[in-house]
Amino acid sequence: MTRSTRQRTQPRRVAAWTGVASVGYALTLTVATDHLYLFAIPGMLCLVTVVAVAVLRVQRAPVRVTDARDVRAVLRRHRAVVGWRYGTLLALAVASCSVPLLLDVAVLYPLVGVGLVTAILLHSVVAAQVCLLRHCSRVLAGYEPRSASVHVILALDRGRLCVRVGRSPRMVARGVARLGPESSGDGRFAGDDELGGVLVTASGDLALLVPQDGAERARHRSRADAERKDRERRAGLDRLHP
Repeated sequence: MTRSTRQRTQPRRVAAWTGVASVGYALTLTVATDHLYLFAIPGMLCLVTVVAVAVLRVQRAPVRVTDARDVRAVLRRHRAVVGWRYGTLLALAVASCSVPLLLDVAVLYPLVGVGLVTAILLHSVVAAQVCLLRHCSRVLAGYEPRSASVHVILALDRGRLCVRVGRSPRMVARGVARLGPESSGDGRFAGDDELGGVLVTASGDLALLVPQDGAERARHRSRADAERKDRERRAGLDRLHP
């Protein structure tokens, strides 16, 4: 599914998830009844699931960039978007926890659970994103970006891809946003063709690349000279895993 197709189907998905969340919220209110209170359990599970999906979709949505050729500008853009999304969702989480308690309205108390789930999941996702962006920054400090041809081989779990950059061995690509087949095409790559690096696709996606085959990676490293190994170490590529 292309990015434009996903954008066209998004309003229908939002409406569907909103309906599910409304049903879940309504079920949680049965906790105040004498005979239907057990329905509050599936209601809360439903509500928590919807909130988790929403947080992941917002925080891992594609980042729009104006110029995919400037890799460092793309990195700065991703940092800014991650921070803005984090601040927005955190503010919503704080409001969900505090408003029901301040107003002391019983029907709003389920929102406290929503806020807690949002905050916990949000910090977990953002911590991984910040770590990835730091790795990208370190790689860009040691390697200069250059043009490269990107070929997507197959999609992996958790929004990752198996790709080949030029004639490089197979690499596992993971980014701030979920990556898709549109990552194929001309892009910009900074790093070592055989040991990993940072990729910006033509669509503006930022990805950290790590060789998929550990044995093949070790073989390439054993053939590298001292200068190449030192450059890999300073860029932090030797510590990365698929």
